[in-house]
Amino acid sequence: MPALLHISDLHRTAGPRVGNDELLTAMSSDAARWELDGIRRPDLIIVSGDLIQGVSAGGPSPGDEIEDQYAEAGDFLVRLAAEFVDSDRSRVVIVPGNHDVDWSRARDAMKPLSDCPSGIADEALRPDSGLRWNWEDQRPYEVADSALYESRCDHFRKFRADFYAGLDPSPLGHGDGDLLFAEYPSLGLAVAGFASWYGNDCFCHAGDIDPSALASSQKLLAGSSAPVAVAVWHHSLLGGPRAHDYMDQRVTHRLIDFGFTVGLHGHQHYPDAAPYELRLPHLTSMVVASAGSLAVGDDQLPAGERRQFNIVVIDPDEATFTVHVRAMSPGGVFSGMPRADFGGNTFMTLSLPPSPERPRAPTAAQLLDDAMTAAWSGQFEKALELLGRLPGSIPSQIKRQVEIEALRGLGRHDELLEVLSNPETPDEAIMAVSMLLEADRFDDAAAQLEAGAPLLDPATLNDLVAAIAARRMLNDATS
Repeated sequence: MPALLHISDLHRTAGPRVGNDELLTAMSSDAARWELDGIRRPDLIIVSGDLIQGVSAGGPSPGDEIEDQYAEAGDFLVRLAAEFVDSDRSRVVIVPGNHDVDWSRARDAMKPLSDCPSGIADEALRPDSGLRWNWEDQRPYEVADSALYESRCDHFRKFRADFYAGLDPSPLGHGDGDLLFAEYPSLGLAVAGFASWYGNDCFCHAGDIDPSALASSQKLLAGSSAPVAVAVWHHSLLGGPRAHDYMDQRVTHRLIDFGFTVGLHGHQHYPDAAPYELRLPHLTSMVVASAGSLAVGDDQLPAGERRQFNIVVIDPDEATFTVHVRAMSPGGVFSGMPRADFGGNTFMTLSLPPSPERPRAPTAAQLLDDAMTAAWSGQFEKALELLGRLPGSIPSQIKRQVEIEALRGLGRHDELLEVLSNPETPDEAIMAVSMLLEADRFDDAAAQLEAGAPLLDPATLNDLVAAIAARRMLNDATS
């Protein structure tokens, strides 16, 4: 029955509104009361974005200010990990939020356009578009420096890489650089952390997730045996008619399709818990919970809300998902907070969706068998694609034979000769020499024969030496 300490929206600054010491001591004191409320101490810490407050576009020395803010965030998270997970950073899952994007760099990467392109209303909100609309000066902009624009995320990336430095295995580096993926077999959990900042900048505030990160997560989850899969991101999924900074809830459809049954996010500065459904064609769902802001400024808290965090308890045996809300009083004390939207309770319990039958990643033996079948049936491109998915640590003579057969069938002679340059069998040595002779590369054929000579019997070796000499003489006579 894993328990997760879910915090969000730290909004750390060099001169914090609520200091690290105050937050940590209040959370530690509250933890002493959790047992009375039937709450377990956490196994993992989930941090769903907005670690820092950030700076306004065009401010003085924004880079230095951002570094100071991340230093404050780093101090808090290191001490939080020491308090609740024995300083084990592998048990801390961190994703970025919109405030972790350097909007100043994004603004510097753009230039205004003199003419308004057609379709700007749609283009300006597409995450992969190079066009943006600035409502302040009523002008269109384009991303003129793509490298500078991409670097708007570098502060967070460096912070998180430093936080996880030395961990083996690292939760980072799974295809898409912003995707985090970690498995906790003892807890029965697989956790994927997404950056919902795709396309987010000073002019486009909507949340989205890079499709390549979603695709990578599907492959990783397919290879996991964890019964419960948790997705973490930052942006909320709903917004009113005047809101423009949330993520399309249809993104959850893909996560549900992949097999995620739990979703955790922040951004909206108040806690919530609800099921999201998709029919494929049978009803499939995930439970999604948000954490309130832990330390945003008072003027950014929604009316009636306080600084908050959640304890999430997942009980696969009872198929329940419970969110306990802990809120800070004006006097700086955390405790359970009764909520009208939780029926007057300090917690909300939902049914945990059953884990779907996720497609399993094929084993190395299955991949190799499929590659052999593809090569023998003339599907040479498919055979090479399957071989490319095999772990590099698996040596196999069969794998080599399939690769040779596929390259030969495709007529990719240069690549085939590269494979045969160090022959492993008499047939490979003979094939390489024969190919070079067909191409009238007599010197290369002689060198290749020398490399393969230890594999050949004397009669075959003499025949090949004679063949090279004969082909060379014939070529000289006709040239």
